[in-house]
Amino acid sequence: MKKLLLLLFAAAVAMPMRAQAQTEFNLRLDNRMQMNIQVCTDEIFRIRITPRDQYAENLLIRYGVQKADWQRVDCRQRDNGSTVELSTDKYVLTVSKKDGAVRVADRNGRIVLERVLFRPGADALTAELGKSVNEQFASLKVARNDGIIGDDRNRKQAKDTVETGDYRKCSVVSLSMKPGERFYGGGSTSREHIQHRGELLRMWATYQHTEIPQPFLMSSEGWGVFNNTTVKNFFDVGRYQSDALNIFNTVDEADFYLMFGRSMPDVLSAFTLITGRAYLQPKYAYGLCFGPNMYENQFDVLSDAVAFRRDGCPCDLLWLEPQWMEKRYDFSTKKKWNYKLFSPEGYWDSLSYPKKEHFRLFIGRLHGMGFRLGLWLCEEYDLSITEEDEIAAAAGRKTSGKEHWMDHLTKFIDNGVDGFKMDPARTIDEHPTWKYYNGYSDKEMHNLNQVLLPKQMELMMRRHTGRRNWHHYTSGYAGTQHWGASTSGDNGGGKTALFDQLNLGMSGHMNTSCDIMSVDSLALEMPALYFGVFLPWMQINSWYSLMQPEYFAPKQKRMYIDYIRLRYALLPYIYSTAIEGSQTGMPIVRAMPLEFPDDRNVDDACYQYMFGKNLLVGIFSNSVYLPEGEWTDFWTGKKVAGGTTVTHAYPKNRAGLLFVRPGAIVPMQRDMNFVGEYPLDTLTVRVYPDGKSSFTMLEDDGISYDFEQGAIARTTFQSSLSDRLLEFEVLPVEGQYKGMYTHRVYQLEVYLPRQPRKVFVNGVKTKASSYADGILKVALPQESIGEKATLKVAF
Repeated sequence: MKKLLLLLFAAAVAMPMRAQAQTEFNLRLDNRMQMNIQVCTDEIFRIRITPRDQYAENLLIRYGVQKADWQRVDCRQRDNGSTVELSTDKYVLTVSKKDGAVRVADRNGRIVLERVLFRPGADALTAELGKSVNEQFASLKVARNDGIIGDDRNRKQAKDTVETGDYRKCSVVSLSMKPGERFYGGGSTSREHIQHRGELLRMWATYQHTEIPQPFLMSSEGWGVFNNTTVKNFFDVGRYQSDALNIFNTVDEADFYLMFGRSMPDVLSAFTLITGRAYLQPKYAYGLCFGPNMYENQFDVLSDAVAFRRDGCPCDLLWLEPQWMEKRYDFSTKKKWNYKLFSPEGYWDSLSYPKKEHFRLFIGRLHGMGFRLGLWLCEEYDLSITEEDEIAAAAGRKTSGKEHWMDHLTKFIDNGVDGFKMDPARTIDEHPTWKYYNGYSDKEMHNLNQVLLPKQMELMMRRHTGRRNWHHYTSGYAGTQHWGASTSGDNGGGKTALFDQLNLGMSGHMNTSCDIMSVDSLALEMPALYFGVFLPWMQINSWYSLMQPEYFAPKQKRMYIDYIRLRYALLPYIYSTAIEGSQTGMPIVRAMPLEFPDDRNVDDACYQYMFGKNLLVGIFSNSVYLPEGEWTDFWTGKKVAGGTTVTHAYPKNRAGLLFVRPGAIVPMQRDMNFVGEYPLDTLTVRVYPDGKSSFTMLEDDGISYDFEQGAIARTTFQSSLSDRLLEFEVLPVEGQYKGMYTHRVYQLEVYLPRQPRKVFVNGVKTKASSYADGILKVALPQESIGEKATLKVAF
């Protein structure tokens, strides 16, 4: 078969510039390496190189973690003697027949990547770089499987302490770098920078060090590389060689994707097209998720719920730590409720099936107050069993007959449980002695397990409930973002977590969070809470602490509640940005270079970020750089000139800086105790006019998977400000979903440069408006969402 493919390739290259239907090309190089190039799209190319006749199986593809159903692409081939040229409508790859070196140019002839070269174990660079890698991580202080915090029954298995192994069995992919070129991504592998040129990044899931590595980097020059392997690998980003990005693989072959675009968002979109768009959580999961103290029983938790409602502090979900289990840290599939502490059912019904929710008992009462309930989980199991059985069943073959770990959780869901918090214990532990059901070892499975756990959770819950559910995991690898939410591990809620959020956002992750307020200093507690308010999803994990708002001093308690109420007010904006991310790969937390790629002042800006398109968050600092334009202080409404770093005091009842982008339009909702408590037939929209600007608010039903079939409503707001006139429009809504509103009222708060002279609502002059402190307030009804609503203000 391979000989036939080679003959077909030879025939193809003998016919210059003729469009071909095939999108996969094989080449035997002069150095006896086999090379395969798959043209996935006009902008995405998968490249494999091996010294053998067959390429190693890719488990990410085998287990459906990665896209494999690419459409055919028109690609032209030309044999230039010593090189082969592959041309799509957008890019041209020139491949050396000698050693497989690749050069990439766009259709205008601009060289995007001068050289991509595979270096085998015999290459001097491979050994030299390998030694450097080992020296760099020789002092890495990783617990030798002492276990996750609190897991006092860990068996402390042996740990594979080898970083690279035999250099002769390793390889390097070298990619040229241009002067001034900047690199972003890598997941949670750096807690010092977001711009990684000059760093060495370790792609191996490790507790409290690199929980969510992402073997992906994107360049400021409009290209990215995804190292498509699950074995331990390293990205040396111009550290060992100043002009090269060297990817060190602990195997003797390579499998990687090159992707290209006009901007970093384009490259990020390509990466998430390959590994899966970010999971869209149910809307309630973007509210507050709170974990009470691990020693609380059902009455304590119910008292917490009552206190949240009494104090007017919104909250949507409470979860239980390991105390909910009969046996603490029960990794088995035989776990039960701790009926002495919690009664989702009578203890006498523990062996009775089917399970159901009892409205008069613990879970039923929580639901009655508008709360959801989650459970903490730990797992140590061979996840390849489920994957192989899925493949066998799809092919009509006999399955293993072995249990699937996720199946035992359905009885808790039937009791009324809404989701699960998946602890890294002991999935993130290494198991060097394991031989998995699929025949592979931990070398191939360790990183992959960090994807399979959330994948199997999501598929189990989807099949069992038919709706989106709350679940998250504190580790990950390439593709994890598609199957659930993430937290940055047991690393607190301070600066370490901040770096993780920024780097994960630049690596395709949207639903990231951390243990908010878990900081070492009382002085940092409120800034850390403020940080959490502006994360994609928000979890406060008491664990052994007391994080309930009622336990805080009066000033801090008021600030606490105010911040959570602000979070809920912003939910239309937050959830719209989440839907956008699920479609495009754009994160909610956006490191500054993603929004301002041409501003050199933000190349490595680490203590500020954009929250969606329009809000700039300054965190753990009272200094912030504002890009060009006239920004607005969110707290005071005052204008602040951009293009410089400002040291800006914030009110005493606030704990961080917050600025609004020029031209921003921010939809907000009324006060609520939980998502869906009141209808959204009236929204507040804050408008910060600056020339012409727009914002499209995305909505769906908040719980089903209908959005995957396009059930999304798009409401576009447009603003235009000139010297004499402000025009604001709500365009007819595009798209629909079940239960959407047929009409709406928008309570506009428009930040104007001067007093209005006349105000027109839907073409009619009105006196039902007010103007004070630079803000015009007026109601704009949209009698039918299929019609335009307009506001005109004359000065």
